[in-house]
Amino acid sequence: MAIQQTLKKIGLNDKEIKVYLALLKNGPTKPSVLASHTKLNRATLYNIAQSLISRGIIASDLSGKSLIFAPLPPNELDKILTVTKRELKEKEILIKEAISELSLIASSQQYPVPKIRFIEENNLEKFLFDNLEKWQDAVIESDGVWWGYQDHTLIENFQSWIKQTWATSQSRHEHYRGQVFTNDSNIERKIKGQYPSDKRGIRFMSGAGFTGTMWVCGDYLIMIMTQHHPYYLIEIHDQLLARNTSEIFKKLWQAV
Repeated sequence: MAIQQTLKKIGLNDKEIKVYLALLKNGPTKPSVLASHTKLNRATLYNIAQSLISRGIIASDLSGKSLIFAPLPPNELDKILTVTKRELKEKEILIKEAISELSLIASSQQYPVPKIRFIEENNLEKFLFDNLEKWQDAVIESDGVWWGYQDHTLIENFQSWIKQTWATSQSRHEHYRGQVFTNDSNIERKIKGQYPSDKRGIRFMSGAGFTGTMWVCGDYLIMIMTQHHPYYLIEIHDQLLARNTSEIFKKLWQAV
């Protein structure tokens, strides 16, 4: 019956539906007779009846010599909705209280960002744009230098991103600059004069032939492969590793 499926959807189980429909069909009924109609034992029947009474859709009548279970009008099913709304409201209040109390516990803990992130080619350009200012802020908060070496194919494939790196407010910060080694290539020579040399410091390292890119941006170490497909990026957030690597680049910059 379709009504049975409907009653299930509003929260009644099979036995509750059987008892409720039997009462609607037969009217007020003694427990013994109702047990016979529904083929349920008396103990089970009493438990189910109490559940339906608590939901407000049947009632018990003790005015006579024996107990009678009686169905309430079908529109009393609205009470199920009322009860559900009340329980939901109570749960909402409890959840908010739990969030508040748990926040006090969690406030003393630090949740570090993932130390290592691997970005595949289809998300690489978006990741570069989304994290640019984060990396630049990290540079400014450390020694103010974007250190590294880079493969010229990075420039060939992401020219719009390179342009954006010198359009942010961070790039104009007085303590921000880049000092990067790269391959002697047409694309690097082409764009080298487009930006102030005191801000975008580029040095060609003869015979190096970089086939990948590595930058140190504050506490971030970024490695990118753009020589062949699939491209990928690895970001490592590790203060000690990044600081040690930046020291190597400093020494190289002073020596070359």
